[in-house]
Amino acid sequence: MLSLIIFIPLAAAFGLLIVAKENVVTTKIVAAGAAGASLALSLWLLFSFDPANPGMQFVQIFHWVPALHINYLVGVDGISLWMVVLTTFLGLIAILFSFHQTERLRNFVALMLALEAGTLGVFLALDTILFYVFWELMLVPTYFLIGIWGEGRRVYATVKFVIYTLVGSLLMLVAIISLTMVHYGATHEVTFDLRVLMLTHIDPSMQMWMFLFFFLAFAIKVPIFPLHSWLPHAYMACPIPALILLTGAMSKTGAYGFLRFCLPLFPAAVESFAAVIGLMAAAGMVYGAWIAIAQKDLKALVAYSSISHLGFIMLGIFAHNGTGIEGSVLQMINHGIIASALFLIVAFIEARMGTRNLDELRGLSNAMPVLYGTFMLVMLAALGLPGLNGFVGEFLILMGVWTSNIFSGLSGILVLMGGLSIVFASIYMLYMFQGSMQEKSSNLPDGLTDIHQREFRLIFPACLLIVLIGLYPKPFIDRIAPAVESLLHLEKTVNLHTEEKSH
Repeated sequence: MLSLIIFIPLAAAFGLLIVAKENVVTTKIVAAGAAGASLALSLWLLFSFDPANPGMQFVQIFHWVPALHINYLVGVDGISLWMVVLTTFLGLIAILFSFHQTERLRNFVALMLALEAGTLGVFLALDTILFYVFWELMLVPTYFLIGIWGEGRRVYATVKFVIYTLVGSLLMLVAIISLTMVHYGATHEVTFDLRVLMLTHIDPSMQMWMFLFFFLAFAIKVPIFPLHSWLPHAYMACPIPALILLTGAMSKTGAYGFLRFCLPLFPAAVESFAAVIGLMAAAGMVYGAWIAIAQKDLKALVAYSSISHLGFIMLGIFAHNGTGIEGSVLQMINHGIIASALFLIVAFIEARMGTRNLDELRGLSNAMPVLYGTFMLVMLAALGLPGLNGFVGEFLILMGVWTSNIFSGLSGILVLMGGLSIVFASIYMLYMFQGSMQEKSSNLPDGLTDIHQREFRLIFPACLLIVLIGLYPKPFIDRIAPAVESLLHLEKTVNLHTEEKSH
């Protein structure tokens, strides 16, 4: 089942290469069918998932490279479950929105499907080498999507994104091999099975540099301040359909990596670096929000706001308690939904007005009442209004930070910085909304129309989820909590084991 979720989009991507470039109808049917089938299977997975079981479910294993003990090993738990559903959900929306693309549509949607498959593989892989393969697979389609179909300084953005990502990836590969060698030294068995490696005792001094190698790979992908400088360039150059997957799902792979690798494998290093990482995350929250206020381009504004929201997610992870981590996983879902909806709105406005510059946008509400109402809902969710999904995740994260033992004396400062970023969020989101929708304008083009049914159908599911998660987050948290508690319990067991070994 899990393999089908991954490989249906990938098979469709390769299958499209034999479809004639001029055959637009077949291209659309294959692409939408593959993305829809992957979403349908992930929803089946969601309803078949046992919320009470904290371990890996639906595990599949095949011998891949037997001589090196590398296996094709996939599985899902409460943490990765929602990432899979989110990725397939955004994948279908991104594919459907891609159909307005007139230039080389076949190649574009094939790369989009490959990007979706790579992202899904990262969330499901339990073999560390397989994880690395999918991690690198995400890079290839992103490179071409930005480099060929991007705008502005797309070559510069692509090169910077690739260099940053490759440096982190290579360091992660070194750490993955070292991890297996440490396990071999203790047991004389070679394995890349993450479930087994989690139980391996690693010397605290070795944990430090291995953690730093993993940290750089994951922190660049999130990205966390000050490793964020590739993001504004990549987001500004990236075409909107690819950006939906990039910001909504791919950016979550870094945060997911911290949960899957760093917290259970390197508890001593996490404890040592948590305060520094907490300050980096909090600084990114405030910095991203502050820079967003100064933006005139709507796309740049949403891009910088993502730095702020992703900093929130990192802060909750390193609060190192159930409340903070559950809030972070939930906020990954929330940010994916909200940011993707905002980029869709930016695309709708640009398609009609021919600009994203706030100085040239005024008074759209009268001509576009449906977009006005949709934009208002998404904007209120982004600034954390109670009753909408943005509030739930942020509240849990701040509660987790406030009660965190690992942050100790910094908890109050970090919560204040989180509160400050929320205030800034209110400023830039209201600035974005009122600057484009409110006031009067005499410069509106003739024949300006509201979003049509096809566009509304693309954004309506996001609006529905914004309200649903905000009013009733329990089904989401119920599936996350057991896996988080298991992760924290495993880490405590390893800590105890480490202490006993040291004596």
